[in-house]
Amino acid sequence: MVSLGGGVWKGLQDGFFNKFNQWVEPLAMFNSPATGTTLALPISKVSAHVVRKHIAKSDEQFQVYAEKACTRVLGQFGEGA
Repeated sequence: MVSLGGGVWKGLQDGFFNKFNQWVEPLAMFNSPATGTTLALPISKVSAHVVRKHIAKSDEQFQVYAEKACTRVLGQFGEGA
């Protein structure tokens, strides 16, 4: 499902009981092919459509923050000139 949704499969994170003794289900781990960002979804939610949407949202956020970072870095070069 991950590959069909455009993700690069990385593996599973085992489920576990948290400090409140509640079960946290296993996570499917995969990368965005565009950014290399590692993403995760609960196993019960994994489908090609959901993976595609998750990657698109992550890539959009990555682009926003990358542009902000570039603006700040380049702005530092102009301050002393």
